[in-house]
This record gives sequence, C-alpha cells and structure tokens, in this order.
Amino acid sequence: MPRRAIQNGIGGVVRAQVLIKEGAVKEVTILSGPSIFHAAVKAAMLQYKCTAESGEITATQEFVFRND
Repeated sequence: MPRRAIQNGIGGVVRAQVLIKEGAVKEVTILSGPSIFHAAVKAAMLQYKCTAESGEITATQEFVFRND
C-alpha cells in the first residue's frame, strides 16, 4: 500500500492484465483503478512466478486496496 494512499485514506480496486510467456511475466497493463496504486500493482505482478508449458497466456486480476 503506497504511503500517500494510507495518509490520505485512499482505497480502491485496480484491475490489471498480465502477459505470461514461457512461465515468466513479460508485460503488465493496468486496465482500471486509482493511479496511486498502479506502480505497486505492476511491481507485484512482475515478481510472479508462473507455471506454464509453453506459449503465451493472458490473465486478469483485481487488487483491492482498503484503508480501514
């Protein structure tokens, strides 16, 4: 959670799409959500380790940021 989001009480849902080739994340595209979270989502998804035999896979994931 970005520090600025915590300080300002910002939350939201970020929807992101990832391109996986040969089991490795090659590209992350943010589809929607507050821009304050975009860099954190990209950084997290680029660290994913995937299991795949071969070829390309596109997957979508939502990240929920709550500031309770």
